[in-house]
Amino acid sequence: MASPLQRLGRRVMMALGLARQTSDTDESKSTPTMQLALAAGEMRSDVPLMQQYGFRSRPTSGCDAAVLFQGGDRTRGVVIATGDQRHLPPGLQPGEVCLFHPTSGSSIILKEDGSISIDTGKNKINVTCGGMDVSGDITSTGTITGKKDVVAGSISLTDHTHPVTDAPGETGAPEG
Repeated sequence: MASPLQRLGRRVMMALGLARQTSDTDESKSTPTMQLALAAGEMRSDVPLMQQYGFRSRPTSGCDAAVLFQGGDRTRGVVIATGDQRHLPPGLQPGEVCLFHPTSGSSIILKEDGSISIDTGKNKINVTCGGMDVSGDITSTGTITGKKDVVAGSISLTDHTHPVTDAPGETGAPEG
């Protein structure tokens, strides 16, 4: 028979486990759950996935998981962290932070020098907002298209005129 100290030691050793996700995350409940394979063939289903407030991801089959077992009880686990060694953001430098999409490769990198890099490959970035204020220069290597008017200072691109220097009057409005 194990002594109370041996039982306590075993519960402490069983309190943390590393696992591999074996199926898609179940999002049908208020708290997402995962099916996990732990060491020695131990399987656990419906293990809640806890995530930081304001952040949400949906890990896929094959992801790694760190599981905390309450009081060392292997039937009362909760996933406290996930990762995927198969898909890591390339080229991160010491001190950089990255929000990364494993399959598309899209990333937002908070660079060590304070700059921010957004890379979606050939995919678009869609922004929906009430307005946007930019303090600083904007440089584009592609075409800039305005669906409505473009105004610089108080001059409208769609309906401004130019004075005519060789004859009296002004030019007509720009042609569409």
